[in-house]
Amino acid sequence: MMNQVTVIGIVISIIFGISGFLASGNIIVGVVSLVLPMIYFLLIARKAITKYETKISRFRECYHFINNFVVSLSIKNSVSSALESVIETMPNKDLVLSENVDLFSVKEKIQYFSNYFRFHVYSLFIDLINLYEEQGGNILEMSRYLLEETRQVEDYIFRCQNISRKKMVEFAILWFLTLAIMVVMRFALSQFFSTISKQVFFPIGIGAIIIFALVSIHIALSKMCNLKIKGWDDNEKI
Repeated sequence: MMNQVTVIGIVISIIFGISGFLASGNIIVGVVSLVLPMIYFLLIARKAITKYETKISRFRECYHFINNFVVSLSIKNSVSSALESVIETMPNKDLVLSENVDLFSVKEKIQYFSNYFRFHVYSLFIDLINLYEEQGGNILEMSRYLLEETRQVEDYIFRCQNISRKKMVEFAILWFLTLAIMVVMRFALSQFFSTISKQVFFPIGIGAIIIFALVSIHIALSKMCNLKIKGWDDNEKI
């Protein structure tokens, strides 16, 4: 994913640089139009998208962890056996587990994963397992609310991703057409351009449009990454 973000950022930067230069006829505007977006995508956008993708993938791991645990527990009727079974299916277990985890009790191991699954639904899961160990019962019936809660969050993520993709495509098309019109007008009105390009405000105006486009990209990206999942703090280190 990060390689894709880097490539897309470089492509957009090149498009901005070429558009800025062709529209203004000024090499300085062209260089600024190339460098600023590249710095933004490599230093700011990539970090934001990393957190966004991590949040989504982490919740989906949590979603499958809880579902698999409940199903395994309903079959084996043993919390420790269910936990061992689920841990073996974790895609990133080698990165998640510390060397001392084997020394933990079952309850401590389940609590330990709350450092990785920093979501409200996992807190509910811990409470559910504690209740099951204390009182017993039908784990499938007991977990019905929890599983419904996790499905709702998963559906929320899916809807947000679909809306974000649609909006980003519309946004990209809008700005591509805007930049294309700027360049076409520069050649279509060449006589007018030769006069106005001598004015100080013209290259500044083209540069301002490029900067405005970059700011609008940042706002759109911030809204896309503003995915609210209860319990997850975007300011924490991942």
